[in-house]
Amino acid sequence: MSINAQDVAALRGVLSALGYDTDPESADTPARLLTVLRDFAPGQPLPTLDTFAAPAAGDEVQLLALPFYSLCAHHLLPFFGTVDVVYLPVERIAGLGAIARAVRHFSRQPQLQERLGAQLAEHLHVALGAPVAVRVRARQLCMEMRGVESTGEIVTVARRGSGSGSAGLFSANP
Repeated sequence: MSINAQDVAALRGVLSALGYDTDPESADTPARLLTVLRDFAPGQPLPTLDTFAAPAAGDEVQLLALPFYSLCAHHLLPFFGTVDVVYLPVERIAGLGAIARAVRHFSRQPQLQERLGAQLAEHLHVALGAPVAVRVRARQLCMEMRGVESTGEIVTVARRGSGSGSAGLFSANP
């Protein structure tokens, strides 16, 4: 999506109405902000999840500390952190880069942390046919910069699938 002069002028008007037009360094801010927001626009195609035959069933696969950046759907302020994925292969394993691309896909849109984990878990569960758990650890700048103005790490866990051991995924901190 390209940035057009009409969009820049509209955002410039909003920023001016809020008093953000007094700093000479902010002359190009409307175009820059539009670029950032467009980078997080929803509707991007979901990347293919490459899978391969599982070499052995029953051995847990863990991908830990995959970084992500997103925007809070309520405030359009950043939240960021890491995603841990654990699954128990049944017949298929995922390409490791494919999981990282899925994390990027679901996080690069206005998002809720809980929904991010749920979408990733559902996507991986359907693609792999295996029990999956997704843990999202994040700092929420909407909580830190406004409202309670308190820091802290928020942790959510989404689980999909049943079978031996699925309830135990993330039962202990890895």
